[in-house]
Amino acid sequence: MESQVKPEEKVLYQCVWCKRVFEKRMLKVGETVCPYCGFSIIRKARPMAAKLLITSELMKEQRLLTSS
Repeated sequence: MESQVKPEEKVLYQCVWCKRVFEKRMLKVGETVCPYCGFSIIRKARPMAAKLLITSELMKEQRLLTSS
């Protein structure tokens, strides 16, 4: 079987000043400034959807014991 190559996920950043969201490819190599306004503080943009995290196997066992 051939292995399927996963397409790279787009890494999104957000400017703290103008609030615009842009992709990592828009940044110049070695620079961390907003390509729109030039502000020097950017951060990774947060996704709109929440993630469900299961923290341990113990929690699954506790649910099984308490569900009866």
